[in-house]
Amino acid sequence: MPKYEVIVKTDIGTTLFVLTQFTSLTAGRFDRAYMPLEITMPQDDELYPVGTFTKDMILELWREQNQTMVLDGETCYFLRNIRYYRDGTKDMVYLKAYDANYILDGREVEYNAGTSQASKTGAACDVIKEIIDENFVSATDTDRNLSSSYFTIDSDDGFGATVTKAFSRQYVMSTIQSLCNQSREAGTWVTFDTVYSGSLPLVFKTFVNQRGNDITGQLLLSDEAGNIANPTLDFDWTSEATVCYVAGKGEGDARVVGSATNSDRLNESIWSRREMITENFQKSVKASLDAEADAYLDKFSPKIIFTGEIVETEGTQYGVNWNYGDKVRAAYLGYEFDCRVLGYTIDYKNNGGKTTDKVTAVIRGEI
Repeated sequence: MPKYEVIVKTDIGTTLFVLTQFTSLTAGRFDRAYMPLEITMPQDDELYPVGTFTKDMILELWREQNQTMVLDGETCYFLRNIRYYRDGTKDMVYLKAYDANYILDGREVEYNAGTSQASKTGAACDVIKEIIDENFVSATDTDRNLSSSYFTIDSDDGFGATVTKAFSRQYVMSTIQSLCNQSREAGTWVTFDTVYSGSLPLVFKTFVNQRGNDITGQLLLSDEAGNIANPTLDFDWTSEATVCYVAGKGEGDARVVGSATNSDRLNESIWSRREMITENFQKSVKASLDAEADAYLDKFSPKIIFTGEIVETEGTQYGVNWNYGDKVRAAYLGYEFDCRVLGYTIDYKNNGGKTTDKVTAVIRGEI
């Protein structure tokens, strides 16, 4: 059984043929982004004459796991670059395709400022889905709409922090990335993905807390166990606030101002007083403004951030013990973190029958 197979389909999902012989193959996924599938292989004029590969062919990457071929990364790839070249005496072909999130980067918010489609407030996941819906599925310019046979959107779930944003004539991808950031900064981690299960339609989904499964109780990564590489522990006070003021309703001496102080952090050094001020004209009760100021101190507290890479060992095999988007537990230098698998890359090479196959995953957590 080959380690990898690439099923090649038309742009509407009709299977054409299967690739199994590669000189090199790289692929991967990354949070809120799109990643390439890159293939080099000998050119076969009988099987794949020039013109065989065309724009937006759908490529599925299947990977052997536990003697079973499984679709990698819950995605497909759209072919966007084809190159024929000679390497010494060998005629080669290079294919480059991008995962399904690539389609999100090809649309703008085609609505004027002030319209409901270009300015929204609501739960982050629902707002993100509305933007996708109004620019891919039910746009007022019907030429922009994709058939439900090819693209659908998961139902609203009300997840995520409340966000507010105006985004007329901005790109869809950067807009929904920004909305994820807003929610995360407000305390609720959300993300999105365009999911493929082996056949069309693609399904746009949002996720809360993590993209995959929470396996923090099943998998511990540590330097001592030899299953993490390039660990980094970062203590960051750059954006810290130790005193916060929130100005509410009123003017002059009649204006209500709430405040909060984190005394422990304030007294850590003689330079630790870091003030911030913000406004909330909707509130006129000092206790409510005080509570809001206290919440800002939590938001602008110092961060301890861990980053690293998963090393595949007997108990940390990709696709067996963990998957893209899972939440895992990591320990380093006396600290423990709940980390998300933010992305991974596959790097496969076949040099004269000698193969190498490496999976590298990036993890990140903070306390």
